[in-house]
Amino acid sequence: MHGKRMNDARQRKEHILQSAQKVFLKKGYYGATIDEIAAEEGVVRGTILHYFKSKEELMQNVLKNAGKEFVSEIEQLMSNEKRSVTERIEMVLKLCEEQFCRVKPQIEHYAEENTEFRFVMDQIRIKTFYNIADALEKLLDEGNKEGSLKIPNTRARAESVVFAVFGITGSNLTAEEMMAELQNVIEKMIFE
Repeated sequence: MHGKRMNDARQRKEHILQSAQKVFLKKGYYGATIDEIAAEEGVVRGTILHYFKSKEELMQNVLKNAGKEFVSEIEQLMSNEKRSVTERIEMVLKLCEEQFCRVKPQIEHYAEENTEFRFVMDQIRIKTFYNIADALEKLLDEGNKEGSLKIPNTRARAESVVFAVFGITGSNLTAEEMMAELQNVIEKMIFE
């Protein structure tokens, strides 16, 4: 019985974080209230405050949670040593395209409604930056070892590439334009 309650609490927290993310994206951090998050979740304010002490703690957890699954997929692709470094980079690009196409309509909707959206979205994305840069650095090191790459400072290059990718995916582009830009960045920054 205790295990069931523990699982229910974890699920409740996950649901609250999803509702909080929706409200933060619509209203921005400063515009959002605990009451609006509670209404989105279909619970009373006290339920939210039972799991999270403040709006600030909620936002920190939303940022920590956001993109976890996507980052995990990217890290798994990058560390799959059964494929060549080049194949893995191509697979990551394809995954970025799929993710971009999946979230673009939602992003456009929120961006039209609220000018603070970009700031919140960038905070969410920067939380994933270092994890992806770490995985890319390892991949670039591997490419150097196998001889398919010649990159003198793989850490700096990994961070530069990920920063460029974040800039491109945060721009107002079509999926085709985004992929063309990503291909260009990858070719020039990794393979030249």
